[in-house]
Amino acid sequence: MTETSTYHATATQDGAYWVVTVNDLPEGLVGITQGRTWNEARKMAVDVVAMLLEVPDDSFKVVMRPADPDMAKAIIAAEEARKEAELAGKAAAEALAAAARILTAKATVRDAGSMLGISHQYIAKLAPKKG
Repeated sequence: MTETSTYHATATQDGAYWVVTVNDLPEGLVGITQGRTWNEARKMAVDVVAMLLEVPDDSFKVVMRPADPDMAKAIIAAEEARKEAELAGKAAAEALAAAARILTAKATVRDAGSMLGISHQYIAKLAPKKG
C-alpha cells in the first residue's frame, strides 16, 4: 500500500476569512489561499496543493490547524481523546467477544448474556455455535 503524503497548513482569521498557508511543499512552491468558512478554507488548501503539485486532490492529505495556539491545542486534545476512545471501544469489543466465547462454552447463551449485561441474541452473534 502506498503511503499518502501529508501537508500541514496553518489558518489565520483575517476579518471574515480564514487565510491558509500550506507548509511542507517542495522548495520553491508557496501555497496560500483563503475561505470564508473553515470547510471552504480547507477545500481551498487541498485545491492549491493539487494545483501546485499537479496531482489529484485525493492523492494526499492536508492537516489544517488554526494559528491560534489555544484553538490548535483544543483540536489536538479532542482528536487524541477521540482516538483513545476508538481504541478503547475496539478493546472492549474484543474482550466482550472473548468473554462470550468462554462463557458459552460453559453456560447457556441466556446466562452468558445476563453475566455480561447484554442480550442473548448479541451473545449468539458474538459466539455462534459451530455446527
